[in-house]
Amino acid sequence: MSNQGSKKVNPKHSPAFVKYFKFSLIAIVFLAALFIFLTFNKSDDNKYEDVEFVQYEDYADDLDVVVYETTLGTFKAVLFQNEAPNYVKYYKKLVQNGYYNDTYVFGVVSGNEEENKGNRLYFTGGAKTADGKTTDNTNTETINAEISPNMWTFKGALGSFVGTNGLFFWKKNVAGSSVMFFGNSVTSDKKKEEVKNTEKVDPLLKSIYKELSDKLCSYGGVPEASQQYTVFGQVCDGWETYNKILSAEVKDIDNDDYQPIDDIKFNKVYLTTWGEIKKNAEGPVDPSMSEKSDKVNTEEKSSESTSQKQ
Repeated sequence: MSNQGSKKVNPKHSPAFVKYFKFSLIAIVFLAALFIFLTFNKSDDNKYEDVEFVQYEDYADDLDVVVYETTLGTFKAVLFQNEAPNYVKYYKKLVQNGYYNDTYVFGVVSGNEEENKGNRLYFTGGAKTADGKTTDNTNTETINAEISPNMWTFKGALGSFVGTNGLFFWKKNVAGSSVMFFGNSVTSDKKKEEVKNTEKVDPLLKSIYKELSDKLCSYGGVPEASQQYTVFGQVCDGWETYNKILSAEVKDIDNDDYQPIDDIKFNKVYLTTWGEIKKNAEGPVDPSMSEKSDKVNTEEKSSESTSQKQ
């Protein structure tokens, strides 16, 4: 089990975790394929043939929504209990008990490899201290990872990883009270070409993969982390605040110190439902990403029209 005892650095904020995350990206670059290609090819139960991208489907009115009132504003996220039942139950209990009130965003992680340099990959929140160290009040319970084929690390996805249980080939990722709020690494044309490359995709899965890659390129996400962690929610409102947190200045990227220079706190975290907020909610797609996608599509259509006239 990961060591989360008193006064130890939270694993997601440690250099070891950052190196682990970066290794995923480096491996993908050298293989010229996304980790999910390998996942698809290893699948022997065809669980990816009937993927439903529930983060972008219509939400039922009774779906739980978490409201994060932060020092930079408010954002909200839908929870998908059907996709991660044990973790969502655990997380909701912490929220209802007020555990996340007055907790910190303790890391805003950027890429610094050639493929994702400068991209804000995710921020981590829910720690009792600004630097992510545990205290006597830190919840250190862990839940075995629940990895659903319907949940992906799109921009705005909520996920959790705090370490591993077991030894050698029996190691399993585990989730805990800290949460990863995903950003976007699919920004360059080169990266988008890699994401859309279907060369190593099982022919039976190409249709699903095309839909997935289109969403990643249009809406943003961190495909390097796909199908590795417990993904259990999706931001559905407050994108301006969310992007402010993702763009926060941090202490020392070169030395893997991603703690924000200025404290960012979750002042109050509580539950509501989609039915209560849907009338004024922005939805699961960052409006700024949607605008970029619309602009690109318009330019492509214009270019095609010009070519046809010529």
